[in-house]
Amino acid sequence: MAEVDGDTVILSGVVRSWGERDEAERVAWSTPGVRLVDDRLVVAV
Repeated sequence: MAEVDGDTVILSGVVRSWGERDEAERVAWSTPGVRLVDDRLVVAV
């Protein structure tokens, strides 16, 4: 899940791999106006 609070994107939930986590963070950072990404994602192993 992704939430936006001003110029901050908060990522939360469970992903299946470190690759999915990295991709979500890259997408969040690529969003115009984002100054902070708070990555709270959990990788299920």
